[in-house]
Amino acid sequence: MEFPFGQPTDAIIQFAYTVPDLTAGMRWWTAELGVGPWFVNERIGGAGSTYLGEPGRAEFTLALAFSGHTMVELIQTLDDEPSIYRDAYERRGYGFHHIAKAVPNVSDEVARREASGASVLFHDRVPGGEVFFVEAGEDAPGMIELVEDNGTTRGIFTSVWRASVDWDGSRPVRDLAELLPVR
Repeated sequence: MEFPFGQPTDAIIQFAYTVPDLTAGMRWWTAELGVGPWFVNERIGGAGSTYLGEPGRAEFTLALAFSGHTMVELIQTLDDEPSIYRDAYERRGYGFHHIAKAVPNVSDEVARREASGASVLFHDRVPGGEVFFVEAGEDAPGMIELVEDNGTTRGIFTSVWRASVDWDGSRPVRDLAELLPVR
């Protein structure tokens, strides 16, 4: 089986990178690799999120785009609060941060990973459900983001992908809110 955006349902759906400047990061990916258009969520995290099991305070801005059938995410921190992103760039600098997989029952997958000894490092509610960032082991290049696979997340990701197909370079930066279901 595969997602409507062409990636097999058991495959990695996203590679994510931390950047010091989201605008500059999007500009580089577009100019050098033709990736776009980018859909930006200006503010995520903060109230309602958890970091290492405690209420999260850090906020971020992020952008999503596709290259072929694989999603690229860029993340910029908006403050100096402790976070999974700040921890990573203080340890290794900016760059690769995590891979993402969409799973049909994210709570069951998190419980399975915790039973195997992994810890949840970050949790948040996002349009379409919940996301959990879990440890991936000492040999891993980053962490794993588990995304709730449902109609809303599939719709958002598929819309980002469709915008990239035969993209003519117009409107390289767009608001993610354009893709969210109307409530």
